[in-house]
Formats: sequence, C-alpha cells, structure tokens
Amino acid sequence: MTHPNAEFAVLEANKAAALRLYEEVINQEQKLVIDEIFAADVLVHDPFTGAQRGVAAFKGLLGLFDVAFPHHRVVVERAIAEGDCVAVLHTHHATHTGPFMGLPPTGRSVVVNGLELFRFADGRIVELWRKDDDASLLMQLGLLAAPPG
Repeated sequence: MTHPNAEFAVLEANKAAALRLYEEVINQEQKLVIDEIFAADVLVHDPFTGAQRGVAAFKGLLGLFDVAFPHHRVVVERAIAEGDCVAVLHTHHATHTGPFMGLPPTGRSVVVNGLELFRFADGRIVELWRKDDDASLLMQLGLLAAPPG
C-alpha cells in the first residue's frame, strides 16, 4: 500500500503540473512548457475539434485560440486533484482580435468560464477533456443568438 504522504505528494504534483498550463503556457505565453507537462501521445477531447491524439493536437487547439484571442488570460477559480485526475475551474478573459471559426475580428471582449479534466500518468497529462462554455463564447461574438427571455 502506498503511504498517504506519497499519495498526497503525487496529487499535489499533478495539480501543480495542470496549473502550469494556465499560468505559464497561457498567461505567460511560455509555449515550450507544453512539452514538459503533456505526454507525447496525449488524448485531447474537445467540442470544436473532437478527440485527437498527440501533443500537436493540443498545440493546434491552443493555436486556434491564440490567433483569435492573442494574449488571453485565465484566472483559476479552483483546482481539485483525486486519483490520477485533476479538475480545474477557470475563467478566460480575452479580446477577439483575430479570425475565429470564419468570423473576422470583432474587437469584442469576452469572458468565458471553463472546466478541464486532466488525467495523469507518470507526472504528465495523458488525457484532457475541455468543457469551456463555448455557447457563451459564440453568443458574445455574435455567432449564436442568445436564448429568448
């Protein structure tokens, strides 16, 4: 049986690695960190791109947002680690200054809540589920009508 302190250390290390994505990769724009925290064959589940394997898939997804919303920032609201997973609740703050899904830049500022679930193995992210409020993003950009009421 693994010692509880060792289990706690792994949970905290996994949480710290997940948080590096937001602070270092997104907020500080240190893209090289991606290769340090993701496994080369990571499986990325995303509503826009579907399930794709490989760190290049994640880089492509992030690049989609970096082009449309350069210098976007994320505030982490909460991070929870359990077993081999880390869940991160966060809020994105960005301005739409580049093309996105066929929409030319609008100059609109957006605030989007999100939740990611990361699965870890050997200290690296091996699977990621992105569940940001994409409907809210599309409404704020004028690509989706707000519900009546």
